[in-house]
Amino acid sequence: MSSPTPNPIDIAVGQRVRAIRELRGLTQTDLAKATGVTFQQIQKYERGTNRVSASRLMLISHALGQPVSAFFDAEEPGAGDGLDLFAVNGSKALLEAYARIETPDQRRIVVALARSLAGEASA
Repeated sequence: MSSPTPNPIDIAVGQRVRAIRELRGLTQTDLAKATGVTFQQIQKYERGTNRVSASRLMLISHALGQPVSAFFDAEEPGAGDGLDLFAVNGSKALLEAYARIETPDQRRIVVALARSLAGEASA
């Protein structure tokens, strides 16, 4: 018997938890200690495998310095604010490296390369 598919809202909330945690520079262990659960439980929350209860979400929001509303979107989960992009492995490292590029011309080259690799037309 296979386990049920996680609810898209639970997945979106988990992705936002992960994105904000990574932006704050916290590990899963750091967040786990701050909220009284194991790092494995944080992993399950971030994947949407386990739902985050209201009380636990409040603890997570305090640990991350965000309002509870930061984990939800007024329209659809993950729509529009870009936090869902941080769910992609390596995205934070890529953005950090990009921010260290000093010249606008070099930044444009990096963006053009990324778009080309993604199969997009140059803008």
